[in-house]
Amino acid sequence: MNPLFQIQPPSIDCSNARLCVEISSHGLSYVILSNKIVSALTIYNFNDRPTDQQAAEQIEQIITQQPFLQQNFESVKIVYSYPSSVLLPQEFFYSTDHKAMLELVHGNCNNYTIKSDFIQHYSIHNIYCVPDVINQTITRYFTNAKHKHHFSLLPDLVSGQGNYLYCIFSPGQLKTILKKEGKLQAVQLFAFKTPEDAIYHLLNLCQSFEVNVTNCELLLSGMITENSALYKEIYKYFNQIKFEGLSDQFQYPKEINHYPSHYFSHLFSIAACV
Repeated sequence: MNPLFQIQPPSIDCSNARLCVEISSHGLSYVILSNKIVSALTIYNFNDRPTDQQAAEQIEQIITQQPFLQQNFESVKIVYSYPSSVLLPQEFFYSTDHKAMLELVHGNCNNYTIKSDFIQHYSIHNIYCVPDVINQTITRYFTNAKHKHHFSLLPDLVSGQGNYLYCIFSPGQLKTILKKEGKLQAVQLFAFKTPEDAIYHLLNLCQSFEVNVTNCELLLSGMITENSALYKEIYKYFNQIKFEGLSDQFQYPKEINHYPSHYFSHLFSIAACV
């Protein structure tokens, strides 16, 4: 299985490095950090539209084909980006049937492992589920890893007291964070096929929370370019658009400068949070 993008040096001292892995239904990405230096960055897209079992097999193939991933790291963080997630206020966390709540919003959660994160800054819990076969594969190879959900980390990526809509684009998928007057309103994931689908989700999100698009800064990251049909469709409606740059917390290999920085900015922003 070939990576979509890869930067790797000839050798890495993994015992003094941190590994951050993001896993979604569409693919797997990982970053290796040696102190504040980015040692490796690799992005895989899964073949076709795999079942959970097929995705687990592709993850196992990636791990076994990448010698770096089989080493003992100083720490390992797994970030899940599956859509089945519900944000729950602290006061309801212990009195709520988590599985029933997830199924009410997202459908059947059988054959899924239910997990939760506490987002302390907002005093809310993120209840989410991960396919059993994926969880078992990751646990088998990364025994001591700490697990988080993407939605538990995204709210901290946007600061300020204004209106912000932060978007991460990947093939056929859009993650969003909406803040209104600096307050968190929504963290959601959408599937889309056309640029019109994507802009519908963005406009509907703003309308649902009464955020005026003319007074909302749109922050873009991931797989989107300024000359794409997707960007041109977005530009019709939003007049405050900014591409996210790379986090200044890290030193980057020169190869990364051959690509737009916003392609990878979200990966390093997440790595800085875990």
